[in-house]
Amino acid sequence: MSSLFFGLDILSTFLGFLVVSFLAILFFRYRYHGKMPPGPAWIPLVGNVMELTSDPDLRICLRRLQKKYGDIYKLYLGPSPTIVVCGYEAIRELFIKRGIEFSDRPAAVLPLIILNGAKGITAVSGDIWKNQRKFILVTLRNFGFGKSKLEEKIHMEVGLFLTEIEGLNQKPFQMMAYIQTSVGNVISHLVFGGHFSHDDPRFKTLMNGFNSFLHYVSVGSPVMFMPVLRFVPGDFFGIKSISRKMQVVKDFVNELIEEHVKKFDEGNIEDFIDAFILEMKKQNERENNIFTKEYLSAIVMDLFIAGTETTSTTVTWASFYLATRPDIQTRIFEEIKGNVGTERLPSMQDRQNLVYTEAFIMEVLRMSCIVMISISHAPVTDVSFRGYHIPKGMKLLPDIHSVLSDPKIWGDPENFRPERFVSDNGTLLKPDEFIPFFTGRRNCLGESLARMELLLFISGLVQRFELMPPEGQTLDIKDVDGTFCGTHAPKPFYIRAIRRYDKA
Repeated sequence: MSSLFFGLDILSTFLGFLVVSFLAILFFRYRYHGKMPPGPAWIPLVGNVMELTSDPDLRICLRRLQKKYGDIYKLYLGPSPTIVVCGYEAIRELFIKRGIEFSDRPAAVLPLIILNGAKGITAVSGDIWKNQRKFILVTLRNFGFGKSKLEEKIHMEVGLFLTEIEGLNQKPFQMMAYIQTSVGNVISHLVFGGHFSHDDPRFKTLMNGFNSFLHYVSVGSPVMFMPVLRFVPGDFFGIKSISRKMQVVKDFVNELIEEHVKKFDEGNIEDFIDAFILEMKKQNERENNIFTKEYLSAIVMDLFIAGTETTSTTVTWASFYLATRPDIQTRIFEEIKGNVGTERLPSMQDRQNLVYTEAFIMEVLRMSCIVMISISHAPVTDVSFRGYHIPKGMKLLPDIHSVLSDPKIWGDPENFRPERFVSDNGTLLKPDEFIPFFTGRRNCLGESLARMELLLFISGLVQRFELMPPEGQTLDIKDVDGTFCGTHAPKPFYIRAIRRYDKA
């Protein structure tokens, strides 16, 4: 009997998906008139998902499509059309020169609905986005965001991180397991004025929930752009399962908020949640109030994901390149030793003297391309671009990898070469095409903090330790590269950290 019900459940899921897809096809054919960009033939129900999963390496799929159809092409992700934008010139024209026209988010991006109910800062558009972004940036800057004022907190976390690594006594370890808590604690200081220990079960629950969510998200998955799938019977796409996991995270965040509400003191604003609660009280009587607990909860989750995952993943990639390129690691150490010494941690004031260290970090960001495809954008009204018609609300996917891997820009993009960011006279080069945090009006608002953390964590790590593969083993990029989900993360790998003065 159970197998019968299971079969009926699968059948109802398929039929529901079929009906929804057929109606969506009719809708999009009626709505999107005019000349659209070229693209591959698509299959009803699944669209062009096969093109995006034809190779385990998403980069190969993306470059193959760009080579065949050009810098602007159309894909059907499920029954709905999406425009992919490749190359620096096209991205610059759309999202910088015409940034106001392309600053919206398309309606109901499913992963964002699962994450925060299409609130927060990531999923919203228009005046809500402008007002929330302005408030977030001003408030975080007041607490030292991107400034030397925050450096003390980051240094504290760097010190604790290095102590944890030292306590391993040269045993092989996975970098992500240690760096994620340390980076997450920097956001914790800003958001709720707290700090988690590395073995705190609450923080592990928080990070595990976010990791599950990011591993679930994939540009080749139909659930990315078909929010209606959450209403299909059963859980064939895993939407309900991941939603339950994220609900645990939401409950945890809401508990933090309620704790702040109970002990709120208008004369003692200590963190972002306090500042938001104060603004809630000011805005309480206004119509269309966007300063509510629901928005606060969503923004806190946005900040944790944006401020933890990408930075942690970048440091993990950096540890791989350090461990596999001892000549580069030695050059970075010698630069730190000559300009900072070994008695204190590197600081932001040392940045101008750590040119090669900065170049190394930039090359890690370029080579690993943590976010290959930016979060989808949408035009605020019907527009034309390069002879193509782009309707209001159409999903646009900026292909960041197409820029960071372009041989016309970088010459030898397949090679890991920090020197490409150092000029002949020894100064740091900052090409306009270097856009790992995207560009334009909706670039990553945490870029300044991320750059600050990357310099302090990576320089502190190299200053104290020499990173090596496990004894008797080698590390190869073919074995480590890549998990293509919400971010491009390396597959799990082990390294050793040898304290420099302990070396024979």
